[in-house]
Amino acid sequence: IRVGFRGSSSGSLVEDLYFEKNIKGATEAGLNVGVYFFSQAITKAEAVEEASMVLDRIKNYKITYPVFIDTEPSGGRADSMSKAQRTEVCKAFCETIKKAGYDAGVYSSKNYFNNKLNVSELSSYKIWVAQYASACDYKGKYDMWQFSSTGNISGISGNVDLNYSYMGY
Repeated sequence: IRVGFRGSSSGSLVEDLYFEKNIKGATEAGLNVGVYFFSQAITKAEAVEEASMVLDRIKNYKITYPVFIDTEPSGGRADSMSKAQRTEVCKAFCETIKKAGYDAGVYSSKNYFNNKLNVSELSSYKIWVAQYASACDYKGKYDMWQFSSTGNISGISGNVDLNYSYMGY
């Protein structure tokens, strides 16, 4: 469930309009729940700010899956960051989440994991890789695989992302 995002140009933090409805519905239905935040942080301080917002919003809910930072291109302020900067932002977010007692992870595309992140520095976090294909050929360790953005789920109008979890939840 998306908690929120940082504006691509303004840098302001925004809660997802459907966060409360989605998390209440999922938890009331007895589903295992995880959350993510679409990051546009360009400093470690901004990453901590994003993680702190997430922690504030999820404190009254049972979170069973990890809390992920979502880092991917958006035509925004974070697109031009170096590998080292992007990796430091992910680590700052994840460490803030871990210190609060939650499992933390990084979500991104196969391309970003291969070319825009120092994955060796992220080994203590869960990895959720997006690759829209019939098989995931990402060579690194991963705990979840997003294989489609055009799924259909009864009761939900429009396309939904589909994922496989290998975490045993």
